[in-house]
Amino acid sequence: MIDISRELQVVANTGRLTMGVRQSIKAILNGDAKLVIMAANVPPSIRQDVERYAKLSQVPIFTYAGSSWELGGALRRSHKIAVVAIIDPGESSIMSLAGGGNV
Repeated sequence: MIDISRELQVVANTGRLTMGVRQSIKAILNGDAKLVIMAANVPPSIRQDVERYAKLSQVPIFTYAGSSWELGGALRRSHKIAVVAIIDPGESSIMSLAGGGNV
């Protein structure tokens, strides 16, 4: 099993990602996002928007088991993060989530 928190830190250090709903949707629409990670407690309206754009752009979505506070903590931030778009995975193996976590 992959340690998602550790892989997110590897992406943050060696790759590129965007945090937040608006920035993630921009990355999806521009074709930059390779994977989208959403917290489990994302409000339904935001979830529907992100899922719609990701489906149109054929970007896989993975639902993080924790809350947005925990997703923020996994990225070593002291605030909530509801959505993260992975642009460049760097040296991490986070893209292996794309196969099993599709929505």
